[in-house]
Amino acid sequence: MANSRDIIVEEDGIDCRLSTWIKRNDRRLTFKLVNTLCRKGLIKVNGIKTKASYKLVIGDVITIPIPSLSVTGHESTPKIDPKLAKLLLGTIILKDNHLIAINKPEGLASQGGSSQGTRHVDAYKSTLQFGSKDPPRLIHRLDKETSGILLLARDVKTASAFAALFRDKQVEKIYWALVEGVPKKEKGILESYIGTIDIWKPNINRGLIGQKKSRRNSDNKKNALTFYKVIEKIGSKYAWLELKPATGRTHQLRIHCAELGNPIVGDRKYKSSEDKNFKDLPFGFKKLFLHARCVTFVHPISKKTTKIEAPLPKHMDLVWKHFGWKI
Repeated sequence: MANSRDIIVEEDGIDCRLSTWIKRNDRRLTFKLVNTLCRKGLIKVNGIKTKASYKLVIGDVITIPIPSLSVTGHESTPKIDPKLAKLLLGTIILKDNHLIAINKPEGLASQGGSSQGTRHVDAYKSTLQFGSKDPPRLIHRLDKETSGILLLARDVKTASAFAALFRDKQVEKIYWALVEGVPKKEKGILESYIGTIDIWKPNINRGLIGQKKSRRNSDNKKNALTFYKVIEKIGSKYAWLELKPATGRTHQLRIHCAELGNPIVGDRKYKSSEDKNFKDLPFGFKKLFLHARCVTFVHPISKKTTKIEAPLPKHMDLVWKHFGWKI
């Protein structure tokens, strides 16, 4: 659909009503307007006209008219930044007839939101079309502040196949993070219940570990599970963690590291203490040190085991070299 954006439903959206999910993702849209757009077929799920009462499943692709059409009532042409388009082309780390993988830069959103404008990957999908019939579709998402592997399907069949892989947990994802301090155990399992209030209004001043105990009995909380392992450490100051999420909750890794007592460096949202003085490092930490390093899966079309790795972003690579850590 022209003048529209696609949004992928992840685990947090399972069993959510379509109208509720859309309202949550774009607060400028009223329920009345969402119902009208659904009735007219302007909002679609997996390319099909869908009722506002539809219950979402993981991997659903929701197509929504761009805000300028649905809210203001007049059409505007998104402005494409040629520098950003060139940057995205330079981030491609895998491209075949069915799939594209990019190394998403830190600070660039995967998809649009109420305040993103057009500076997000989804707005530049035509740049990554490469002669295909349709622009590629995002298969999953990364936080704006997180760098690393982002997958796009080049056709509907591949998008549907990957939705099934993610739903059946057949995609292994590995993240690397630099955290403050060193966990007491070299490896372990992080488990908690995460809800909307934890994501959008974290109580950073009272300590996330104390909140963890009350989560199980709270409403609208969903189980989140992460495996972690310490790869390297600098005394008791910093640790390089390998993180393997078994679930896909929003901000899961950031919340879990904070609950562990070792917040990710550069994470100002989930820190339970004041920023430390980082004089022992080459520069200040204005960026998040969380990187989607690797994904492994059986390619749904070629049936070959595929492993994709993304090089560290510049700000993390600089610190890794400063510490003498070998990749």
